[in-house]
Amino acid sequence: MHVIAPKSIERLSQLEGKKVAVDLPNGGTFVTAINVFERLGVHANFVYVEQRIAYDRLQKGELDAVIAVQGKPSRATAAINDSTLHLVPVEYSKTLQSDYLPAQLTAEDYPNLIEKDARIDSIAVPAVLAAYNWAPNTERYRRLAHFVAAFFAKIGELQQPPFHPKWREVALNAPLQGWMRFRPAQEWLDHHETAELDSPQIRDRFERFLTDSQAHPIGEDQSEDRGALFRRFMEWQRRQPDAH
Repeated sequence: MHVIAPKSIERLSQLEGKKVAVDLPNGGTFVTAINVFERLGVHANFVYVEQRIAYDRLQKGELDAVIAVQGKPSRATAAINDSTLHLVPVEYSKTLQSDYLPAQLTAEDYPNLIEKDARIDSIAVPAVLAAYNWAPNTERYRRLAHFVAAFFAKIGELQQPPFHPKWREVALNAPLQGWMRFRPAQEWLDHHETAELDSPQIRDRFERFLTDSQAHPIGEDQSEDRGALFRRFMEWQRRQPDAH
């Protein structure tokens, strides 16, 4: 969540009663901004305009802030070059923790808006790819299964340049409480997680994970199944400095 405002605005609470652009109604930015401000008890005067126009109006002093919920680095936000503007922190309040994740924006992401080596706290909005649960042996089911095979097999390529860095945060095996994974997707994950563990490079990193987490070595008497361990390993690997 990007909150762009004049440097006189240092906290989200200072936007009380101010004009804040939240993009067009019913979009992702609109929904998130309305929800976050309500939970934090900040009553802003929301303005519903397209973000390109909003940035221009902000620089002219016609708006007090612009909200943009986009994957970082956002090209539109990075293009802002106005020394009077900056990114306002979004505190990871308890009222936000049930639905959002903590995030940070850095000078590397936005050198025109964040001072060198500085970090701005914000929140991240989880996204999920969902599909209708078509009955097996139907054409729709077959097409979804074909998509899973094609998309999942290419995820490694999408996580490399020149594709957007946000692809690196995609977790194909992430659980979603109350939801059931599409059967061909679960079968693909079960097969490829086991196959990946057998590569020497991944095996070395996995052993480091076991050591760092003080987990027990994999064996026939392992109480936690291989798939569950691998999922924990993938989360650990994403946190390592050399993960990318």
